[in-house]
Amino acid sequence: MRSLTEWLLALGVLAGVVWASGPMVRRLIPTSSGTVVLVESDLPALPTGVPAGAASTPLVILVDGTEVRLGMTEPELRREPLSRWTAGPPVVEKGIIGDRLVLPFRAGHTSVWVVLDRIAQNRERQVTAIYVR
Repeated sequence: MRSLTEWLLALGVLAGVVWASGPMVRRLIPTSSGTVVLVESDLPALPTGVPAGAASTPLVILVDGTEVRLGMTEPELRREPLSRWTAGPPVVEKGIIGDRLVLPFRAGHTSVWVVLDRIAQNRERQVTAIYVR
Protein backbone atom coordinates (compact mmCIF):
# COMPACT_ATOMS: atom_id res chain seq x y z
CA MET A 1 0.00 0.00 0.00
CA ARG A 2 2.92 2.31 0.73
CA SER A 3 4.07 1.99 -2.92
CA LEU A 4 0.64 3.08 -4.22
CA THR A 5 0.70 6.13 -1.93
CA GLU A 6 4.16 7.09 -3.20
CA TRP A 7 3.04 6.80 -6.82
CA LEU A 8 -0.07 8.95 -6.19
CA LEU A 9 2.04 11.57 -4.40
CA ALA A 10 4.55 11.63 -7.29
CA LEU A 11 1.71 11.95 -9.80
CA GLY A 12 0.27 14.87 -7.81
CA VAL A 13 3.64 16.62 -7.66
CA LEU A 14 4.11 16.14 -11.43
CA ALA A 15 0.64 17.55 -12.17
CA GLY A 16 1.41 20.57 -9.96
CA VAL A 17 4.68 21.26 -11.77
CA VAL A 18 2.98 21.08 -15.17
CA TRP A 19 0.16 23.38 -13.99
CA ALA A 20 2.58 25.92 -12.45
CA SER A 21 4.93 26.01 -15.46
CA GLY A 22 2.11 26.34 -18.04
CA PRO A 23 2.09 30.17 -18.20
CA MET A 24 5.90 30.27 -18.47
CA VAL A 25 5.89 27.81 -21.38
CA ARG A 26 3.15 29.80 -23.17
CA ARG A 27 5.36 32.92 -23.05
CA LEU A 28 8.25 31.01 -24.63
CA ILE A 29 6.22 29.56 -27.51
CA PRO A 30 5.98 32.01 -30.45
CA THR A 31 2.49 33.21 -31.19
CA SER A 32 0.98 33.34 -34.66
CA SER A 33 1.69 36.49 -36.65
CA GLY A 34 -1.94 37.21 -37.44
CA THR A 35 -5.35 35.82 -37.99
CA VAL A 36 -6.38 33.72 -40.93
CA VAL A 37 -9.44 34.76 -42.90
CA LEU A 38 -11.04 32.33 -45.31
CA VAL A 39 -12.56 34.02 -48.33
CA GLU A 40 -14.83 32.17 -50.66
CA SER A 41 -14.95 33.46 -54.20
CA ASP A 42 -16.40 32.31 -57.48
CA LEU A 43 -14.30 30.09 -59.69
CA PRO A 44 -12.75 31.94 -62.61
CA ALA A 45 -14.84 32.01 -65.76
CA LEU A 46 -14.09 29.55 -68.53
CA PRO A 47 -12.05 30.96 -71.43
CA THR A 48 -13.93 32.19 -74.49
CA GLY A 49 -14.98 29.30 -76.70
CA VAL A 50 -15.07 26.68 -73.93
CA PRO A 51 -18.66 25.65 -73.17
CA ALA A 52 -20.11 25.32 -69.69
CA GLY A 53 -19.80 21.83 -68.32
CA ALA A 54 -16.32 21.22 -69.74
CA ALA A 55 -14.01 19.56 -67.22
CA SER A 56 -10.42 20.60 -66.64
CA THR A 57 -7.77 17.89 -66.96
CA PRO A 58 -3.95 17.90 -66.79
CA LEU A 59 -3.42 15.45 -69.67
CA VAL A 60 -5.22 14.27 -72.80
CA ILE A 61 -4.17 11.33 -74.96
CA LEU A 62 -6.05 11.24 -78.26
CA VAL A 63 -7.05 8.11 -80.19
CA ASP A 64 -3.82 8.05 -82.22
CA GLY A 65 -1.64 8.38 -79.10
CA THR A 66 -1.02 12.13 -79.47
CA GLU A 67 -0.42 13.57 -76.01
CA VAL A 68 -1.29 17.08 -74.83
CA ARG A 69 -0.25 17.96 -71.28
CA LEU A 70 -0.07 21.02 -69.08
CA GLY A 71 3.18 22.96 -69.45
CA MET A 72 3.81 22.10 -73.11
CA THR A 73 5.10 25.13 -75.02
CA GLU A 74 3.43 26.32 -78.20
CA PRO A 75 6.25 25.01 -80.45
CA GLU A 76 6.03 21.58 -78.75
CA LEU A 77 2.29 21.59 -79.32
CA ARG A 78 2.70 22.52 -82.99
CA ARG A 79 5.13 19.58 -83.47
CA GLU A 80 2.45 17.11 -82.37
CA PRO A 81 0.20 15.83 -85.21
CA LEU A 82 -2.88 17.69 -83.93
CA SER A 83 -3.94 19.38 -87.16
CA ARG A 84 -6.25 16.54 -88.21
CA TRP A 85 -8.18 16.87 -84.92
CA THR A 86 -8.77 20.62 -85.33
CA ALA A 87 -12.45 21.45 -84.82
CA GLY A 88 -12.52 25.12 -85.77
CA PRO A 89 -10.51 28.32 -85.79
CA PRO A 90 -8.50 29.27 -82.69
CA VAL A 91 -10.08 31.82 -80.37
CA VAL A 92 -7.83 34.74 -79.40
CA GLU A 93 -8.63 36.77 -76.30
CA LYS A 94 -6.75 39.15 -74.05
CA GLY A 95 -4.65 37.33 -71.45
CA ILE A 96 -2.75 38.67 -68.48
CA ILE A 97 0.51 38.83 -70.48
CA GLY A 98 -0.26 39.17 -74.18
CA ASP A 99 -2.95 37.21 -75.98
CA ARG A 100 -4.49 33.94 -74.84
CA LEU A 101 -5.10 31.31 -77.49
CA VAL A 102 -7.84 28.67 -77.21
CA LEU A 103 -7.47 25.80 -79.69
CA PRO A 104 -10.51 23.53 -80.22
CA PHE A 105 -10.06 19.86 -81.15
CA ARG A 106 -12.46 16.98 -81.69
CA ALA A 107 -11.61 13.27 -81.58
CA GLY A 108 -14.61 11.01 -82.03
CA HIS A 109 -17.29 12.10 -79.56
CA THR A 110 -14.81 13.98 -77.37
CA SER A 111 -14.24 17.72 -77.66
CA VAL A 112 -11.01 19.19 -76.29
CA TRP A 113 -10.03 22.83 -75.80
CA VAL A 114 -6.37 23.65 -75.19
CA VAL A 115 -5.61 27.04 -73.60
CA LEU A 116 -2.22 28.65 -74.30
CA ASP A 117 -1.01 31.60 -72.19
CA ARG A 118 2.22 33.43 -71.54
CA ILE A 119 3.19 33.02 -67.91
CA ALA A 120 6.15 35.43 -68.08
CA GLN A 121 7.46 38.18 -70.33
CA ASN A 122 9.72 37.03 -73.19
CA ARG A 123 8.61 33.39 -72.93
CA GLU A 124 6.71 31.18 -75.32
CA ARG A 125 3.04 30.58 -74.73
CA GLN A 126 2.42 27.30 -72.95
CA VAL A 127 -0.55 25.06 -72.20
CA THR A 128 -2.11 26.37 -69.00
CA ALA A 129 -5.42 24.51 -69.17
CA ILE A 130 -7.05 21.62 -71.01
CA TYR A 131 -10.82 21.24 -71.04
CA VAL A 132 -12.68 18.10 -72.14
CA ARG A 133 -16.34 17.46 -72.83
